[in-house]
This record gives sequence, structure tokens and C-alpha cells, in this order.
Amino acid sequence: MCSPIRHAQQVPWVVTRISLPNANIHGHLGGLNFSALPFLTYIDLYNNGLHGTIPANITSLSTLSYLNLKSNWLTGHIPLEIGDLQNLTVLDLSFNNLTGHIPESLANLTMLVSLRIHQNWVSGPIPNDIGRLVNLLVLQLSNSSISGEIPKSLGNLTQLHSLYLQRNNLWGPIPTELGKLVNVRSLYLSSNRLTGPIPVSLANLTEVSLLYLFGNHITGSIPTELGESNLWKNSKDFSEVAEYQPPAHV
Repeated sequence: MCSPIRHAQQVPWVVTRISLPNANIHGHLGGLNFSALPFLTYIDLYNNGLHGTIPANITSLSTLSYLNLKSNWLTGHIPLEIGDLQNLTVLDLSFNNLTGHIPESLANLTMLVSLRIHQNWVSGPIPNDIGRLVNLLVLQLSNSSISGEIPKSLGNLTQLHSLYLQRNNLWGPIPTELGKLVNVRSLYLSSNRLTGPIPVSLANLTEVSLLYLFGNHITGSIPTELGESNLWKNSKDFSEVAEYQPPAHV
């Protein structure tokens, strides 16, 4: 569905919204003439057959606030220029075949409340400046090839409800700064190569009901403070708590 509105006398109608999920659309995303659609605020092309790269000229959509390209066949890198879409509140590029690194320019999208890039072939580290996206409620970077340490700056994202980093190649310790995510309800760090003890600071996560740490190289025992936290009360069933328990030794 395309939604036009009247805009001034010289241009009777302009398109502000493209919503065509599950529409069996095929072809190159770059075939869309973005420069002819300067008033677009909303694009939903979820679950189609779009292929090719995300064109850099998508930045001509300066008023865009919602971009959902989930579940297509897009390839290539996430363009650096996407960081110029500073009105974006939702960006979903998940379930494609994107490669390369997560561009640091995404840290310019300070109005984002949801950033999902999971289930791609994206590699390299999580940019440290992602910690500038302080309005984020959901950050999903799971099921890819992301490597390196979890940035301490993620502790700045105190509005987060959900953080999904599972099934990557992340290594190093779990940052104590994640204990600042006092609104988080789902924290998935499982199936990486994380090492060291479970930080006592995670006991500060009084809203969490899903804490998955399994499939890592965590050592030591479960901190007593976690046993006294609301994690056990908030868990919906015992299996969620059991998933949380790390191996005793590596």
C-alpha cells in the first residue's frame, strides 16, 4: 500500500508511505527511485524477494522514520550513508545475506528505538559508539559472525528492554557495565566465546526474566547476589533459570 498526501499547490500529491509486506515483490532494491520520493516517512518491504545491495542513495529519504527490509535476499555491506537518516526510529535489516562490518555511522541514528541486524553474515566488532543510541528499546545483533569484546558502552543504553547478542563469535568478559541496564527484560549472550565470571552487577537487573549465558566459557560459581535477585521470581519456568547456569569449569 502506498499512501499519498496533498503537499502544496505545485505538487498535488506526494507519497509518504510504502507498506508492501509479503507482497511477492522481486527485483533490485536499487531499482526504486528514492530521489523521486523525498517525502517518504515509512517503508515496509518485509518478506519479499528483493535482492542486490542497499543503495547509498537511500539517504535522499531525509524524512524517513521507519525502514523494514527484513527477510529478503539483500547482499553487500550496510552502506555508511544509512547513518545520515537521522529521523529513523526503526531499522530492521534482519534475515538477509548482508556482509561486512556494522558501520560506525549507525551511531548517528540517535532517535532509534529498535535496531535489528540479526541473521546475516555481518562480521567484525560491535561499534563502541552504539552506546550513543540511548533511546534504544531493542538491540538485536544475534546469529551472525560478529566478533570482539562486548563494548562497555552498551551499559549506556539504560532504556533497553531487549538485548540479543547470542550465536556470534564474541569473546572476553561479560562487562560489569551491563548491570546498568535496569530496564532490560531479555538478555541473550549465549553461544559465544565469553570468558571469566558472571558479574555480580547483573543482580541489578531487577526486570530481567530471560537471562541466557549458556554455550560460553564462563568460569566460577553463580554469584550469591543473583540468587537473591528478582531473576528467579521473574522467570516464567524453571527451564529459563536452568539455561542461565554456566558450566562449573572449562
